[in-house]
Amino acid sequence: MTDAEAVAEELLRANHDDFARVLSELEGRAEYIIKGRYDEDALLRDVLSERQARALLEDVRSKPEEASRDSRIALGELIAKAIESRRNADTKTVVDQLNGLASAVNVRPPTHEYDAVHVALMADLDRQPDLEATVNELAEKGEGRTELRLLGPLAAYDFVTTRAPAS
Repeated sequence: MTDAEAVAEELLRANHDDFARVLSELEGRAEYIIKGRYDEDALLRDVLSERQARALLEDVRSKPEEASRDSRIALGELIAKAIESRRNADTKTVVDQLNGLASAVNVRPPTHEYDAVHVALMADLDRQPDLEATVNELAEKGEGRTELRLLGPLAAYDFVTTRAPAS
């Protein structure tokens, strides 16, 4: 936009009703983020306790590096799949626990290989104590294998959408 008048005319006045509606919907609400990261040692101990993983690990340990290449690759794939499976299950658990607390939930992609949960949610500001209690309860059930944090209240970035400009 070329100047303040253009912003006022082309953006603000032209979209007044949409902006007013969205601001009304957001009143008294905020975005919160629940982030969880697996404890690497606990996670690997858990995955490597499985029979197939133990066999691959023994093969890797008992052979020279060149001879155990296929087993190392298979072990890496097995660990990655196990983490993904646990992440999906843990994310579902968190989303299920948010039922009734959040008006909207957005599952975010992991940002780290050991991310357990990364969920954005829209909730009324007065529900923050309930959200904190839910996150603490989930952390206790995780028995130290996952560190969970509640971030917020934040601006509702995950829940504000724009419409495409008219052409």
